[in-house]
Amino acid sequence: MQVIDGLNAAELPFQESVVAIGAFDGIHIGHRAIIQTAVTLASKRGCPAVVFTFDRHPAELLRPEAAPAYISTPQQRISLVQELNADYLVVAHFDEALSQLSPEQFVHHILIDRLGAQQVVVGHDFRFGRGRAGDAAGLKLLGQQNGFDVLALEPVMVGDLPASSTRIREYILAGNVPAAEEILGHLFVLTGTVVQGKQVGRTLGFPTANLACSYRQVVPANGIYAVQVELPELGLQLSGACSIGVRPTVEDGRTERTVETFLFDFDADIYGQALNLRFVEYLRPELKFSNLDALVTQMQSDCERAKDILSQFSAATRS
Repeated sequence: MQVIDGLNAAELPFQESVVAIGAFDGIHIGHRAIIQTAVTLASKRGCPAVVFTFDRHPAELLRPEAAPAYISTPQQRISLVQELNADYLVVAHFDEALSQLSPEQFVHHILIDRLGAQQVVVGHDFRFGRGRAGDAAGLKLLGQQNGFDVLALEPVMVGDLPASSTRIREYILAGNVPAAEEILGHLFVLTGTVVQGKQVGRTLGFPTANLACSYRQVVPANGIYAVQVELPELGLQLSGACSIGVRPTVEDGRTERTVETFLFDFDADIYGQALNLRFVEYLRPELKFSNLDALVTQMQSDCERAKDILSQFSAATRS
């Protein structure tokens, strides 16, 4: 798959293509259905399957106070789209000029002139153009007027509700990452770089890897989690117990959240290393203890429970 950064890239315009359009944050099972449909249609036509998206959520420009945190990083999104066998991923820079295109201008300037769209696949709730004035029905009408077909897919249901990035964020923010992954159809992985903290954990016998998130990803609820850990630059797969929160026992009144992971059976200098976290199970909420001895006792219990959970999880995954 070729990634095209911006609408002015040399590879554009296409002569003919089937285009899947969306924000595609997280590439959940509903997004996958849109992209896979475009890939199938493109194969039948013998033309490229193009996934068209934006470099940021439109709300970051239009309503920054309401812009949601991201589920996936840009690199994760590229990898997930590539797995679906798209030929091209076109990442448009969402700026003021793009935000002001009317639905008609969006169709002519982008879908026709740049992408050569013969067929377009979107979700049922697709909106586009200045002020979100265009919808799937309007796109179908514009397609009829300009010689391309539009397929608006019905939502993919998970339980009684449609798959959506909003639901995924809600589950992650509540600490229910496995429920979020059911909608995603793949793992949620929080990524970042190991940075030096205040080394409080080391003084308590639990040295932790402090994660500085590399992208504005949604962070799970405060609490303790059993986690699988990847250090990709070192080729290591580890396990651990992760604490997210404000460390109320040792820093009373602190408001800055930290993501700290105690790695089992591992003690090495990994400052500056990339680290990926997969949240397997929520263990308990963050608590304030009366003294450090009580905190250490609970941390020992948390680690033993996490080890049991991760051992069973790994065995179930292998079977």
